[in-house]
Amino acid sequence: MKPIRLTTIGKIIWTFIILIGIFVLMAIISLLKKEEPKKTDDPETVDTEKIIDYTDSKNYLYDFDSKETISKSNVITIDSSGTYKLKGHNDKYRFIVDSENSIIKFIFSNFTTSQIDNLINIKKANKVIIELEDGSTNKIVSDAIETEKTKKMVIIKTKANLDIIGNGKLIVDSTGTLIRSDESVNIKNATLEINNINSGIDIKGNFKIEDGTTYILANEQGLYSDGNINIENSTFVIRTEGIALKNKGLFIINSGKVFIASGEEIQKPNANSLQKSLILNFAEPRKKILILHDTSQIVLAYAGGLEYSHILYSDEFKSDSYVIYGNGKLAGTQTYGLYKVEDSEESSQMTCEGLENDRFLISELVNIYDDVVKK
Repeated sequence: MKPIRLTTIGKIIWTFIILIGIFVLMAIISLLKKEEPKKTDDPETVDTEKIIDYTDSKNYLYDFDSKETISKSNVITIDSSGTYKLKGHNDKYRFIVDSENSIIKFIFSNFTTSQIDNLINIKKANKVIIELEDGSTNKIVSDAIETEKTKKMVIIKTKANLDIIGNGKLIVDSTGTLIRSDESVNIKNATLEINNINSGIDIKGNFKIEDGTTYILANEQGLYSDGNINIENSTFVIRTEGIALKNKGLFIINSGKVFIASGEEIQKPNANSLQKSLILNFAEPRKKILILHDTSQIVLAYAGGLEYSHILYSDEFKSDSYVIYGNGKLAGTQTYGLYKVEDSEESSQMTCEGLENDRFLISELVNIYDDVVKK
């Protein structure tokens, strides 16, 4: 075998070095030419991708008081994630959300509307958020005559989870149903004042209100859920001569002020609740109730104009003993039937058989008193 010459080995080494240099140079050129990824105009993603947050998506403003044309038709279709701000008075436009895997955020900025039938129809979305802008007062008001047809109207219909947030206020005075959902509804911080509605909130999922305020005056039904109802640190008032509150899951009151006056029996809170409740069931309809602690300190005063046969009251009870009156005169400021009393005149003190000193004892998580009679 012939020996390998040094010159041949040198050529091999140099060839190898040159090839490595070419590869390194090509890699450097490739990195220099690489561009930043372009943002797509459509923030919607496929199932396998991460859902895009609305804050990184499109932003739109619909000012219904402007002279610009909002849409050529009466229907505005939303087909991508984004923030959609509504302001001014809307008397004809409806919104359809049809955007699977998207997150849609509506901001109500002193937004008013007389369009109630399918105002917002959420057919497809991952989640929809309605934010009541801080300090704003928003109104859904209709002068539609109540008929069998208008009673079936739904203002907000959703097949996706719905969150209502913000430190603004939404005032509703309308026929029909305010919210009908196939999923869950969560209210946080927001204030909902439903002055008049046939049905308030009707959902197949769970309902939760946290740090919020909701008043519902309903002709037929206040709140219905196929899932759980959870109240956390909120003011929650329902008044109706029909069914005020009913659900198939757990009804949990952990904190806050809850008052329900109903013509139909009220589901009692679950034993998992952290806050006590008092439930009163009357043989005859009533219109007023006054609850006092130590016969002097007024705990609750209600004169809402509607007849009721059932009461649920939950609060931070600071005593185990209360006196209850079923009548009397009240003076002061009223918010949805509940009084901040400046003066009162008690009458028709009520008692319950088996209790001494005409007192109602709050000694368990939930106390139910049936057949309360006048003394």
